[in-house]
Amino acid sequence: LTILFKIPRQKAHIICEAVVPEAETLPSWRTSVSLQANEKGLILRIDAQDLVALRAAMNSFLRFINAVLDVLNLTEEKFSQKAGMKT
Repeated sequence: LTILFKIPRQKAHIICEAVVPEAETLPSWRTSVSLQANEKGLILRIDAQDLVALRAAMNSFLRFINAVLDVLNLTEEKFSQKAGMKT
């Protein structure tokens, strides 16, 4: 399974750096996961030996990616609010 997230390059790199350690320490031998950031966005690749393992990995990594995006968006909002107060 390959998923391309069309997001800005900078966010893709941040997400990749945050989530790659999870891909490198998977608890199951039935699944392998890789992430790559490029000019198109973030690419998530999941190879699994069965549908149960695929679903589990997909759910986990989509949640990891969503959590990092939530933090990035919250951080951007806070910086925007602070910048607005200074002007």
